[in-house]
Amino acid sequence: MTGQGHSASGSSAWSTVFRHVRYENLVAGVSGGVLSNLALHPLDLVKIRFAVSDGLELRPKYNGILHCLTTIWKLDGLRGLYQGVTPNVWGAGLSWGLYFFLDLFLGCLEHHTVPFSLWRMNC
Repeated sequence: MTGQGHSASGSSAWSTVFRHVRYENLVAGVSGGVLSNLALHPLDLVKIRFAVSDGLELRPKYNGILHCLTTIWKLDGLRGLYQGVTPNVWGAGLSWGLYFFLDLFLGCLEHHTVPFSLWRMNC
């Protein structure tokens, strides 16, 4: 058996393993993670502002969630509401994208306990 023949059979084995993995799941996970993070980041910011509000005169005082949101909006605008969103978007997009991408593959592996049956999966 030549090295070239072995390589071709190896790539065909990997294509058999990953034939049921759909890239649409990756796109769905990334877009869902990014959009949910963009929608909820202002509330996360409010949560953090309340957590660090320890009564110092340097920090603004907030009377509630709406007061906090409107104060941030008046002082910093939209940029203020989405301050620090970039790492959160990257993390959520990556984690949810990989989760949805590998979910079907790992779920399929769960049903096949014999290691060599992996090459003959019909999931």
